[in-house]
Amino acid sequence: MENTDINNVMGLSAVEFNDGESVSADKTKRAYEFYETGRYSEALSLAEADSQISSSSFGQVLIGNCYRSLNDKDKAIAHWKKAVEISPLEYTAYINIGNELYKDGNLNEAIYNWHLACTIMPENPTVNLNLANAYNRKNSRIKATKYFEKYLLYEKRTTSPEYFKIKHAFANLTAKVDFYAKKVEEFKLQKDLKSIAALYLKMIATYANLPAIYANIAEIFYFDKNYQKALEFYLLVYLYYPHTTKILLEIANLYFILGQNSYSYVYYKRAIDLLPQGTSYYSKVKLKIASLSFVLKDPELIDSHLQKARDAEKDNDYELAIDEYENYLLLSESENPDIQQTIDKYKLFANPEPFVINVLYNQIPDLMNRKKLHACVEVCDRIMLLGQGHTKEVMYAMKCKAECRRIIVAREQFGV
Repeated sequence: MENTDINNVMGLSAVEFNDGESVSADKTKRAYEFYETGRYSEALSLAEADSQISSSSFGQVLIGNCYRSLNDKDKAIAHWKKAVEISPLEYTAYINIGNELYKDGNLNEAIYNWHLACTIMPENPTVNLNLANAYNRKNSRIKATKYFEKYLLYEKRTTSPEYFKIKHAFANLTAKVDFYAKKVEEFKLQKDLKSIAALYLKMIATYANLPAIYANIAEIFYFDKNYQKALEFYLLVYLYYPHTTKILLEIANLYFILGQNSYSYVYYKRAIDLLPQGTSYYSKVKLKIASLSFVLKDPELIDSHLQKARDAEKDNDYELAIDEYENYLLLSESENPDIQQTIDKYKLFANPEPFVINVLYNQIPDLMNRKKLHACVEVCDRIMLLGQGHTKEVMYAMKCKAECRRIIVAREQFGV
């Protein structure tokens, strides 16, 4: 799929003003109207002259946007950086910084900034599209496909040419995958493993986000004793998707067969934590771990995992970086708060929705107690959008939204 042009995000985060700040609120609205109508110098003068606007993160974003529109990129970036110093949650600043880095050819740093934005506002369609295009350029097909899917899910401007183009392309790709899937069922009846494998490979070449197919391909290669290929596909499942204990054991066994002892050790260690004690599987894995414990006495080998983690980190391969950092901690048998913090950050990069849902979920009681009903409805809407299912958090959000709506209607109708 061709890359699409990346547009700057020039919007402001939602801002609440107290009654005593109504003058600044009016000035902010006027400055933003100037900006929207292309009167950048007037918007800039108004924003910089008002201390409340210029001392706020959203004000710094607006000032930065004005400077960028007036072709002063350096000042724009300085103000966007100031915005995130004031408030690390000012996600639009991260997007804008990423966009400028992307234009300057600094793809890796652009991706990093867009991920920071995505951990704050995972449903922002622009940042998801930016990440999709960037990972597409890096030939990270699974991640590119995931972010294109998120863009299609979260974009509200469904009549835009951009949305239509991507939606149409994905519809064609999924139609091809469905065609191959029907063919697979035909060959399953004939027990034609070679043809099934060929079709599976066509499916992932057509559409990258198919976790079950990666696992099926791995099993076929394992059966065919092509252990290196089986390992490659099992690792894709482990790194990019929810996985079972069986996947961990298969990876550990394959590493053992291939003589990569340190990797075999760490995957057996991961697996044993998930196995019930007292079972035959647990005993066998425990013996395997003991037989491989000699790797713990090789500091050079252990440090090689740390270096691989850092190399993956530089290349935005955060899933692999997580894996190698965890490998290093398991092999060094140490606790390293800095490395653990890095692991946690990259796990958030890889899957921000659960974290954001949890943060929003915990905000609801306070908003309802303070009678911030409209804000509560917005929070509930975000949870329902990000949750995409009947989870505890989504069901609670639906209930609270209904209650807030009931109170809002009663106030409007009866003044209660």
